[in-house]
Amino acid sequence: MLISFLIRFLNLDQFNCRHLTTGEIKLAQSVFANLIDYQKVKIINQRYLPWQSQHVFMAPQGNIHIAKLHFKLDYAQESIAYQAVFIHEMTHILQYQKNMNVLLIGAVLQILRFLSFGLYNPYTYILSKEQCFFDYNIEQQGDIAKDIFLKKIPNIILSDQRIKS
Repeated sequence: MLISFLIRFLNLDQFNCRHLTTGEIKLAQSVFANLIDYQKVKIINQRYLPWQSQHVFMAPQGNIHIAKLHFKLDYAQESIAYQAVFIHEMTHILQYQKNMNVLLIGAVLQILRFLSFGLYNPYTYILSKEQCFFDYNIEQQGDIAKDIFLKKIPNIILSDQRIKS
């Protein structure tokens, strides 16, 4: 009885996950080249947190978690807006694969945003020639990658020598 309730409550009966498509890998390679082990990444149609908004994508531990509403079979075939969010989340995959604690750092950044009543926005960045990609916080890195993908700024990811280690 309890198990069936939990399955329904957590929507585990509708759980689906998949690997990246060839198109999604090519999309990500346009920003990250081969810095990511794309074969390890899964896209999961389940929120990472039970209270996570259905409009929020999360990739804190090497996979992308997406609510059913926005789960797609191939983000490379979707709108530029979906593709940009996909690239932002792939940044968190890169960070995780480079042994960054994306979950902890992301939680701290969101707490700071909340405690400042939104005055601090962890996504806002100012591009500086004195800063390398990993000098920015993880959410800024995600938005930098998104802006690289959208061709708003040059690709500073591939020029950051620390990324190769």
